[in-house]
Amino acid sequence: MAHDKYLTYAEYTETYGGALSETAFNMLEFRARKRIDRQTFSRVQGMEEVPEAVKLCMLSLIDTDSKVGLEAQVEKPVVTSFNNDGYSESYGKALSVNDADRAMSASIRSMLDGENNDEGVPLLYRGCDA
Repeated sequence: MAHDKYLTYAEYTETYGGALSETAFNMLEFRARKRIDRQTFSRVQGMEEVPEAVKLCMLSLIDTDSKVGLEAQVEKPVVTSFNNDGYSESYGKALSVNDADRAMSASIRSMLDGENNDEGVPLLYRGCDA
């Protein structure tokens, strides 16, 4: 049973209160789904229903990617310091693209830890099946 989406736009807006446009959501949902598939060896694709933990993980990934992902940093670079005629302000450290990628991978590991597919195999299992 292959899933077109792990989180629908209706779920994103109505259940979880998401505020992105549908166009922006669709691209971010695709990227988040691919991230999860890469770390779970596409085990979610074979499940009858997408677990709540996966939906919440998707929500976290979409939120992070929309704020600090590669495209977000190109479209809306974060100002970390400002200097004008001797007056300067610093607002903190912006995440690099690599930092954002590591943060999203860590979210997947922490949010899907202990979750199993329909056959009882942990989603994050990295061993071999005999």
